[in-house]
Amino acid sequence: MNHQGKDENLDQGVIDSFGHEWAAFDYTETETAQALDAQFLAYCAPIDLGQFDPAKAVAADFGAGSGRWSSRLAPYFSLVYALEPSDGASTVLKKKFADDATIKVLQETVGANSIPDASLDLAMSLGVLHHIPDTGLAIKDVSRAIKPGGYFLCYLYYSLENKPVYYRMIFKGVNLVRGIISNLPQRLKRLSATIIASVVYWPLARISKLLTKIGKDTSNFPLHHYADMPFVMLANDALDRFGTTLEQRFSKAQITEMVRAADFDISTLKFSDSEPFWTFAVQKNS
Repeated sequence: MNHQGKDENLDQGVIDSFGHEWAAFDYTETETAQALDAQFLAYCAPIDLGQFDPAKAVAADFGAGSGRWSSRLAPYFSLVYALEPSDGASTVLKKKFADDATIKVLQETVGANSIPDASLDLAMSLGVLHHIPDTGLAIKDVSRAIKPGGYFLCYLYYSLENKPVYYRMIFKGVNLVRGIISNLPQRLKRLSATIIASVVYWPLARISKLLTKIGKDTSNFPLHHYADMPFVMLANDALDRFGTTLEQRFSKAQITEMVRAADFDISTLKFSDSEPFWTFAVQKNS
């Protein structure tokens, strides 16, 4: 059974905003490929993609955006659904994968889509479900499409529970700025994010890289995760971070409870020990 009725668990303004973002950052250029490969490997830390049979296994990327992760998932599967609700990003996806028989683009939502129940060996959603009003319900919607014993690989913004007090104070200030920028017109939103990437992300990332080279621990240095990323990825992430009006953050405990309620086997839940936090993988109950 598939589910294509009306999806109430969404924010159309957020969807449209991300559609503009992925139309602007479509990642068709090659200079970011190495950095994207490294980031994808970091996301996949909790799971072994080599366990899937590429001749018959089926996966889905819930919230595919520009398709940067769908394309990296495809070598491990016979079919990858690239599910994306926005007009802007769906246009990018359909053009990018027009000649790729492995990737099927669906302009549908997490809660209302044509993916058959219990059909997926892997469902993946990286940095998406925290932008849906009811994240717990969204996880249940994803779970419905996964086979018994199949896997869910997910990245949700963390609540900074493993960071020092000063780090959380900085975040509160950043969040106030996000509240202003996210309500600007799209062009001003993107311009603001590019300026932030230039004067905040880039300098701090490079300082972090320098400190690492001289042997300093930068794990609690702001934006250290961007030390080796090209500027276009910093600009993209700044827009992603400051451009949305809906952002939620979760602790490990909260994620565990949402996963438990969505019919996953908690004994298989594995959180990544490295950034980005929290990335996790879990199996569906058999």
